[in-house]
Amino acid sequence: MSSRRALFPAAAAFLVCLSAVRAQVSVVDDIQRTVSLRTPARRVVALAPSITESLFAIGAADQVVGVTDYCNYPPVARTRPHVGGMINPNIETVVALKPDLIAMSMEGNIRDDFRRLTGLGFPVVVTNPRSFEGIYRSLNQLGVLTGHADSAAHLVAALRAQEAALRALGEERPVRTLLVVSVQPLLVAGRNTFLHELLEAAGATNLAAYARGNYPAYSRETVIANNPDVILVTSDALGDVSALTGLFPEWSIVAAVRHGRVYRVNSDLVTRPGPRAVDALESLVHILHSNR
Repeated sequence: MSSRRALFPAAAAFLVCLSAVRAQVSVVDDIQRTVSLRTPARRVVALAPSITESLFAIGAADQVVGVTDYCNYPPVARTRPHVGGMINPNIETVVALKPDLIAMSMEGNIRDDFRRLTGLGFPVVVTNPRSFEGIYRSLNQLGVLTGHADSAAHLVAALRAQEAALRALGEERPVRTLLVVSVQPLLVAGRNTFLHELLEAAGATNLAAYARGNYPAYSRETVIANNPDVILVTSDALGDVSALTGLFPEWSIVAAVRHGRVYRVNSDLVTRPGPRAVDALESLVHILHSNR
């Protein structure tokens, strides 16, 4: 009888250990670091708008305790405590929020902040999606780390289906396109960017794909030489497309200008590699193919 009794504490201890193991979560992030948490995160600081949007989209809204000044979607995200900008977050404010996970981006955050936060002992996951597949991977990683793996997987499945349908619509004859992200200086979206992926998925030929750099500087003459059929300008680069010919009157001979195919696109939508990327793709498909 006593030997049977002795088994119960051991069995209980085993079940507790098994439960603890099951509660642990782990992912390999986009800089190939293993990020492990004893339990899913309950207090998350998001240091990029795309990350904030992803967390809200997978159902982790209540776990977001800090965001950047640029995290404006969904609108309720603005009500979360602000920790500063992407390149200059207030580390003291982040620490005061007592996060059990900090999510950073390689696109907007800086290495020094990553080192400071990891040096203080905070778990940090780094995302760097530059494609739709990268976005889906990021959503799934955040789902695992916050205890929303199932909802993240369902969201990814729905986004994949929408993406496939939109790609099919954009499979007509490719449209020669330039996407301008800054007017002064003149910068365009190059190959190794999410914007390039977005353009190609929408059925565009990115004329800056083989220029050097992610966001190469362009000359006025190069735009004329490229002679794009469509010019897209992000909304944060230019307030009104009619101002473009005022700045660059020599572009009047460019096909996109001659045919009235210069469009302003929502920068928040097209530059954030997050769950609204499919919405961005839909808007570009409409722009590129509706008037053909």
